[in-house]
Amino acid sequence: LALWFASRLRFAAENGNGKYRVFGYVRASTKKQVDSPDAQKETIRKYASLLELGDVTCFVDAAKSGKVSWEERDAGKELFQQIRPGDHVIVSKLDRAFRRLADCVLVLEKFKRMGVKLHVANMLGGAIDLSSPMGLFLIHILAAFAELERAFISERTKEGLANRKRKNVAYCRFPGYGQKWEKRWVDGKLVKVKVPDDEERAVMRSILGWRTQDVPLGWDEIRRHLTCTLKLKTKDGREWDVNRIRRACRAELLLRRAEQREHHE
Repeated sequence: LALWFASRLRFAAENGNGKYRVFGYVRASTKKQVDSPDAQKETIRKYASLLELGDVTCFVDAAKSGKVSWEERDAGKELFQQIRPGDHVIVSKLDRAFRRLADCVLVLEKFKRMGVKLHVANMLGGAIDLSSPMGLFLIHILAAFAELERAFISERTKEGLANRKRKNVAYCRFPGYGQKWEKRWVDGKLVKVKVPDDEERAVMRSILGWRTQDVPLGWDEIRRHLTCTLKLKTKDGREWDVNRIRRACRAELLLRRAEQREHHE
């Protein structure tokens, strides 16, 4: 409690002229995180109110990956153009602003030179003021551990996907041309496994046949024949376009070669 009152007094003394501005930064990783921006804004505004910093102008990057550095995101770029010495920037969590330690170090150094105060509102059960040397030290350590943890998560994810691929269990959205995901019982669990897609494979054989006949059809001729004459759709319900027809033709060639190798073996 004593530290909290001291923090409030320090902020009042440092910013008593009232000329500073307060900005909040919000980032949601995907479009599915519809509630995330509002929750982050609420956290930021409560933090600003607690320290009597005043009104907060929030910049929001919706459905923006943290792999893109803060200054290169749309709202992030606009925020960095607006800030000036003495301003305050508040983020609800460390990972909303940074995903890499290098980005964190560069931004903190820039803010330090500019005299901009950066705050992380929700960390270790409390708020950390990054304008102090101890705050800077702590955030560097936490950013390093956060980057290491993300690397471990990425490694575990890749291992998990590779394992699912070996078991022929669904590991991505698109199973490949001539293949489809189908739910089946495996080891007592209902999972999606890769099985032949006879309907699509028939279209692929036709495409290859039209391309290799005595008078080959052009790619656009095949497209018109599939969409206008036969009125066929792809397995995801879209119309066949030239690029997809080309890929399907190459996939049919590869599948035939693989089948021939299996037959000889």
